[in-house]
Amino acid sequence: MLHRLRADLEDATAQLRAHMASWEYAFAMGSSCHGGSEHPVHWETRHRTQQLQARCLDLKARVAEFESGA
Repeated sequence: MLHRLRADLEDATAQLRAHMASWEYAFAMGSSCHGGSEHPVHWETRHRTQQLQARCLDLKARVAEFESGA
């Protein structure tokens, strides 16, 4: 089980890194005048970022819990 959790965490972390290295992410997180950063496409990108970050945090917590024997 621990092996599977670690593999899932590694995969989720790789997905987050790839997402954060994308142009899509750069444009969504960049600032612009006239509300350009508030385009619906950027909302989706920010939502995806939050989902990936939450997944990584959840998996880290599950690995830590498993390792502590709880």
